[in-house]
Amino acid sequence: MTARRVLILSPHANRIENTVRVPSLKGVHFSIFSDWRRGAEALRKENFSVIVARKFSKEQGTQAYVTDLLALAPKTSLILILGEKDGPSVLEALKGGASEILFEESLVATLVPCLEKYLFSGHGLLRKMSLDELFDFCIPVITSTDMVLLADTILEKFREALGASFGVLFREGDHGSGAYTLLASMGFSDEGGGTDFLRRFGQVVAKGPGPAPSVILADTLEASAPGSVYLFSENRILLSVCYDLTPASRVYAVLGLRGTPDAEVLNTPLINFFQRQVRLSLINAERSAQAQSLIYIDDLTKLYNGRYLNVVLDREMKRSERYRNFFCVLFMDIDFFKRVNDAHGHLVGSRVLVEVGTVLRACVRDSDTVVRYGGDEFVVLLVETNA
Repeated sequence: MTARRVLILSPHANRIENTVRVPSLKGVHFSIFSDWRRGAEALRKENFSVIVARKFSKEQGTQAYVTDLLALAPKTSLILILGEKDGPSVLEALKGGASEILFEESLVATLVPCLEKYLFSGHGLLRKMSLDELFDFCIPVITSTDMVLLADTILEKFREALGASFGVLFREGDHGSGAYTLLASMGFSDEGGGTDFLRRFGQVVAKGPGPAPSVILADTLEASAPGSVYLFSENRILLSVCYDLTPASRVYAVLGLRGTPDAEVLNTPLINFFQRQVRLSLINAERSAQAQSLIYIDDLTKLYNGRYLNVVLDREMKRSERYRNFFCVLFMDIDFFKRVNDAHGHLVGSRVLVEVGTVLRACVRDSDTVVRYGGDEFVVLLVETNA
């Protein structure tokens, strides 16, 4: 997972560095500069979650200093440190667009809680955002109709907005049947972490209050499944969101957070707008998948059909040329299949075709493709396999 990044820009940067080296900010990456030009160059080249800055001289205008910083990173929260409680300077900082103002005399007590608020509780979302900014944030979700890509993108955008350390997106079975399907996961230390989380806690999450984002304490989940502490670590807050796609279909997002987002944060224009776009995009992706099934799925065996074989062959040819990989194509049919139909009827013959398809699917990897080419003929495409 991408680390949260903080830029510290101050003539006394080392003092601030000593203040922020605490366990609660473990994993946060700090870029520290005591030179304005180097700090400004870093802002031009890199993205940061938060900027912590102090003026370099009393002669600098506070509003101009803040404006210059935010011109380099207009979407980044700025915590401005002032040397003294000076009313005009505070007013100038707010006019310039500073998100938060702290004072030198109380910095040791106030800086770390302030950073935690912006890094782990989504406090930066409270700033005013234009409609263009809202659309820019949501565009990767709005433009995706592929469910796999969309699911990953949803979790990544939640990470970007709220600083989520881990997350899962899963679908509940039709009409709340209790069967859960993992769509995407992020931030787990091992590959099976998302599956393990879903197995342990899917049912608890699905009993949540409804479509509005709700907060779940990690202690509550740990009590329901002893031995799962390792899944949460310092992420003691979980945010759960339910998307009702149809009366029979629901998708849940669960995010692991290190801080508790305020109700005000969860009701910001960005979160509300993002929630609506996620639901619409999930519905579109489902419909797209259903349309693809009508085009590429064999009605009887539920394997891919001959039309899809052309698609996958073209894809693997291009991949083979690019990466110099082999792939193998097996053509096969069922010996004496006509005798089965003649002796036992077409219903039994159809059942045989389904069973053969099931056996073939079970014998190959998830990355391979099994196709019912037509009649009793099947094709198996094995990726990265030399004949």
